[in-house]
Amino acid sequence: MIQKGSSWILIFCTIGILFYMIFSDSETRKTNQFAVDGLINLSRIPASEQISALTGEWKFIPNKLLAPDDFPKEASNIQVPGPWQSNDSYGTYQLEVKVPPHFHEIGIRIRNIWSAHQLFINNEKVASKGKVGTTKETTDPNNPTYEVYIKPPADTFTLTIQVADFYNARHGIIFPIDIGEANAIKNDVIRDTTLEWIAVFILFIFAIFHFSLFLLRTKERAFFFSGMYFFTLSFLILTRGERLLLREFPSLSFEWYFRFQDFITYINSVMLIFFLIYTIKSIMKKSTAIFLTTPLTVYGIATLVFPARSLSSWQSFFFAYINLLAIFIIVRFVYLFVTKKAHIPKNELIVLGMSFIALLIFAGSGAIDQLFFSGRNLLNQVGIILFILCMNVFIAMRLINRTTDAEIFSEKLEKATIGKDSFLEVTTNELVKPIYHSLNITKELAIANPSAEHQILEQQLERLLFLVSELQDFTRIRFQDFQIDVHPVHLQMVAQHVITMNQKKMEKLNIQLFIQVEPTLQIKADEQRLSQIIYRIIETTMAHAENGRIMISAIHCDTEVLFTIEGTGTKTIHQIAANETEQSIGKAIIEQMGGTYKVDILQTGIRFALTLPFYNYVEQQSSYPESLVIAATSQTNEALPKLLIVEDDVIHAEVLKSLLSADYNIRLAHTGIQALTSIQEQRPDYLLVDEVMPGMDGIELTKKIRETDSYIDLPIIMLVTNEYPTNVAIVLEAGANDYIRKPATKETLIARLSAIALTKQAVNKAVEHEMAFLQAQIKPHFLYNAISSIISFCYTDGERAAHLLTMLSTYLRYIFDSGKEGHHATLEKELEIIRAYVEIEQARFGDRLAVVFEIDETLNTTQIGLPSLLIQPLVENAIRHGIFEKEGQGCVTIRIHLENKRMRIDIIDNGIGMTEIQVEKLLQGKQSLQQGIGFSNVLRRVHEIPNARLTISSLPNKGTKMTLSLPVKENNYVENNYR
Repeated sequence: MIQKGSSWILIFCTIGILFYMIFSDSETRKTNQFAVDGLINLSRIPASEQISALTGEWKFIPNKLLAPDDFPKEASNIQVPGPWQSNDSYGTYQLEVKVPPHFHEIGIRIRNIWSAHQLFINNEKVASKGKVGTTKETTDPNNPTYEVYIKPPADTFTLTIQVADFYNARHGIIFPIDIGEANAIKNDVIRDTTLEWIAVFILFIFAIFHFSLFLLRTKERAFFFSGMYFFTLSFLILTRGERLLLREFPSLSFEWYFRFQDFITYINSVMLIFFLIYTIKSIMKKSTAIFLTTPLTVYGIATLVFPARSLSSWQSFFFAYINLLAIFIIVRFVYLFVTKKAHIPKNELIVLGMSFIALLIFAGSGAIDQLFFSGRNLLNQVGIILFILCMNVFIAMRLINRTTDAEIFSEKLEKATIGKDSFLEVTTNELVKPIYHSLNITKELAIANPSAEHQILEQQLERLLFLVSELQDFTRIRFQDFQIDVHPVHLQMVAQHVITMNQKKMEKLNIQLFIQVEPTLQIKADEQRLSQIIYRIIETTMAHAENGRIMISAIHCDTEVLFTIEGTGTKTIHQIAANETEQSIGKAIIEQMGGTYKVDILQTGIRFALTLPFYNYVEQQSSYPESLVIAATSQTNEALPKLLIVEDDVIHAEVLKSLLSADYNIRLAHTGIQALTSIQEQRPDYLLVDEVMPGMDGIELTKKIRETDSYIDLPIIMLVTNEYPTNVAIVLEAGANDYIRKPATKETLIARLSAIALTKQAVNKAVEHEMAFLQAQIKPHFLYNAISSIISFCYTDGERAAHLLTMLSTYLRYIFDSGKEGHHATLEKELEIIRAYVEIEQARFGDRLAVVFEIDETLNTTQIGLPSLLIQPLVENAIRHGIFEKEGQGCVTIRIHLENKRMRIDIIDNGIGMTEIQVEKLLQGKQSLQQGIGFSNVLRRVHEIPNARLTISSLPNKGTKMTLSLPVKENNYVENNYR
């Protein structure tokens, strides 16, 4: 009670100190002395009055900048403070001041003169701010708050002020000019600036506090806007009043200072409105708030973008608009309070009502200040301090109310939890015995009359018994009455028992099961509770492994055994699944056994990892059921298609091998390097490659293979972890024929591999037809001409005729048999057919045709292979279309050599040549039909050979050069699609 009373006393004392600091300020508005007709007489003010305001009638000459001596006595009067009413942008003020005798040193305080001005005492210039001019170009604006201190030259002196303003809507002396004893002026300035610095400091602390609350609870956006309001309000105080920002940084430019001042003024109002809207959501809708504050936001941004004070003529309208919004919010709040529709506690409503009253004081004081140019912000200070205090009390009260509500709900929840736990304890104890009796009776019935129904009933009763045991453990953990019986346990036997219970469900969900647990392995655990934990894990895993697989493994690691159960299916598992599978009861039990329990959410499945204390290895007492054992080896059959499986996961590789060994002759590789070596040693018919592997992954391996092997030569199926469009595109672009998402069933693997095999057979059949079609393209007139030439030689040179018949026979046999030997030939065989063809053509052309062979001697032509009829059509094209139509002797050069592990073949003739357009059409396969299909066939086949290139360079009447570049490996064939 004493502490509570002391707190209230201290609060009121603190508030009293704050108000004393505000109201102890020198009040110049109480003076009865006003200027009349350009003269103010302060000689009769009492000695206690240290500061007075130079308000009243000043002399003013518009549109002239006059020196003190040039100021006419018949000048008109103007009320100060206040703007001059004419449209003139410059003028001169003058006031005669009679100084009281107790003013030994005079201080003059300037608050707000728009904008550039010069201040004279008698004929002496004592201050100059900016540059006064008669045009905007010659005027340099400036409007700081400052003080001038002088010795009074006499009992009376003349104060003259030249003012030029081409920027603000209101020109001249806007706020009062104070005069007083120098020390009093200095103390007054120190007091005012100190109060403003304190306010700024407190506001910054409030801003940090509210931003921190928002970061701790981002759903409460009211804290963000309250932080923004206090932050912008601190800068509003820095730029207005005593203009602390300009006092601290006098080098700030006029342009950007007043842009920022106007911008922060209106944005501060917007932040306040949104703070109130998010605090009391029933005041108005968010869309309505956005609509109402849009004009303020747009105008604030405009003041920042456009030149300083260029939009000041709209300022009065927007100040009035802000006040109207404040009044609307207050009226709306009163309505909600009266009708009880605010939906917030009564104590919060009272404090919030006080905040609105303080806000009304602040807004009203600002309006009065703008209308009457008082320059006094006394009520402003009172209103803003009350508003800040009330709003922070409101937020503190809201937090207290939320905490109180949470405590009440927590107590209710605790009582409900205790009641639930007591109910569970009683219920589970009552359920255990009936379930045990039912299970024993079922087992006896199953022995006497075995049936599938009895087996299912037994499994379901054991499942129910596990569930009741879990509930018992849960209540015992809650009541801290939990004990476990740790002893040696055969891990494989426990896992096998649980799997047998779920075997029917696995078959129904189409789940493949793989186990790798050493039968002789023993751990230290509570067998009954371990069984129920594994049962719960298997159930959870099956829920995420439909149409997939479950893999169970145990690895002995020093003093621990890592027991892993992983299930993967076909559906993506979201992170929220972690909450469903956390299984806190199992985790607590495993930790009691001295182990650990971890759950990992995979892309399409879930993994449980348990560590349990290792005990020993004992003699095997039981074995896996035959259906669960995975064969370590399989009989190979050389007649089966060869399949190379590249998988870094040894277990997964063995699983794939066991699935496919009946249909394929399988070899395994666990890295990309091993796969490349295996391909070199024994070329497979198909590749099954895992996408993700350490070192060289599946994508890189596929790209490497595609440098030498085509899609048909060595089909590749990629095992991928996801089917995202981007990932599938990367896999296929790398060179894979197809992809399968892991895990894949045996049926899926067989179906995909069979589809690839059928595609390969179809392509080979199409190539055979193509070769037959190519054979049919031998021109009849070529045969007629060749036979005619041979007949002519029969009369003159029998041996020559016989030799030519042998060459023709060789040529025709090669052409007709080219589709029967796998569509490939050695380089030596290809050169043989070229020589046969050349000799036949030379018999026709005689000396007009010369053919030169330049074959690199380092080439082993008997070991290097290439697609059949790949070079001969190019030689034929050079002779028929290059040399045949040429007048005079023609020459064809056939140059073959190795270049950077590539075979380069140049066919060069000095025939009629071609234009660039003809070459381009030829390379695009657009040549005329009378040219036949030989070249287009070669061109297409070259495009299908990985990394093969065919280029043509030709000039009319100069000849043509065709260059064929092929990848080649010793003791192997040039890679192609025709083998």
